[in-house]
Amino acid sequence: MPNIIDAMINMIRQIAIYFAAMLLFMSLPSAAYASMIRDTELESGLQQLMAPLLEAANYPPNSIAVRIIIDPDYNAFVAGEQIIYLNSGLILNAKSAEEIVGVMAHEIGHIKAGHVQRRDASIADANSASALATLAAIAVAAGGGGDAAVGVLIGGQDQVTRKLLKTSRHDEAVADEIGLSLLEKSGISANGLRNMMQRLAAQRALPESRQSRYYQTHPDAAERLSVYLDHFSRQTGRTTPIKSEILALVDRVETKLRAYVEPPQSVLQQFDDVTNLVHLYAKSIALYRRGGELEAAMTVIDNLIKMTPQDPFFHEFRGDILMSMAKPEAAAQAYEQAISIRPDSPQILLNYGRALIASGRAKDLTNAISALEQARDGEPKWAFVYRQLAIAYGRAGRLADADITLADEALITGDTQQAINMAKRSLSHGTVRDEIKNRANDILYRYGTLEK
Repeated sequence: MPNIIDAMINMIRQIAIYFAAMLLFMSLPSAAYASMIRDTELESGLQQLMAPLLEAANYPPNSIAVRIIIDPDYNAFVAGEQIIYLNSGLILNAKSAEEIVGVMAHEIGHIKAGHVQRRDASIADANSASALATLAAIAVAAGGGGDAAVGVLIGGQDQVTRKLLKTSRHDEAVADEIGLSLLEKSGISANGLRNMMQRLAAQRALPESRQSRYYQTHPDAAERLSVYLDHFSRQTGRTTPIKSEILALVDRVETKLRAYVEPPQSVLQQFDDVTNLVHLYAKSIALYRRGGELEAAMTVIDNLIKMTPQDPFFHEFRGDILMSMAKPEAAAQAYEQAISIRPDSPQILLNYGRALIASGRAKDLTNAISALEQARDGEPKWAFVYRQLAIAYGRAGRLADADITLADEALITGDTQQAINMAKRSLSHGTVRDEIKNRANDILYRYGTLEK
């Protein structure tokens, strides 16, 4: 029976990945993968905003990741490993930086209390294909093997999915208590969280079609509001306003995200201050997204780089534009400049490696492999990095390296049979390094019994 269940979950994972892959071909910003956007600047900005909470919770820096789902609805949740998912609608509709911090504090409360593992176990026990698909999507997304799966199965309107993600009253109370404690230890006002809960409580009278997903998956807003009000009445610690540089960072995150998810013409109308660097950045992104205006986008970003040459994300975006203009060699130079300013950036390293591969020049493959190996080490559970690294290995004639890397990619996405096949193939290339032999044999020892 366990083998049958494992096989079913594995099959559903592959279906989830298949549909996720299908959505990759939808018309979306180039930085977005279906309903998930991976962007170093956005994620690192939210990480900085969350940093005081992690310290208060005694977690190492960056030990909890943040991912953004492109969804206009107001929602946030935790899934799989230590990952907080924030809908773009939450970030763009929050009334203050304190509100975003407050929501993240609440979600950290769920992680710290162990609610995620318990909920995932209950999903695994659920007797429905939708429940198993949800579990598979969470596992795939948390492992980096298909971030789009979250958008497909978690961010969607599926009633079973929403029910499974819905937390219990007890869990919400515990997460509230921990979240409020973290805010107090961090010296951050819970005002934003209280104001958000007041808005949520007011949704009780609305029809379900007009209620936010956060309200539907986080029960008892009115009762929880009374907890927040009681906390304020008993609060003894002093709070300090969020630093101006962090507020400026949040403004830039919100503006960049808006530039990616809202219609380009609307963005151009909203952000028209030619003396404001963030507005000009949004303008460049909007022009980039609007067909046929890559040259105009390049002009704006070049002017921004002249004004602030040490901004790594301007150089990164310049590389994105050049890749869209089919100029991979120039794009690689832009990414290289970004990396020289911000070396520890796996996503930029990934783009740098891809640009070098796209150049088609054999002399670039050594640097491409180096960049992609660093990206893999920085994002060890992101399957897409492994795929790109395998391509670079293959073009460099390092076939055993390519195959064992594809085996690791298959393990991340849950395809154990493919991992076995690739591990075997990696051993078939004549003289193979001990490192590859050991890895391949480890895979075959652990999963070889699954071979058909």
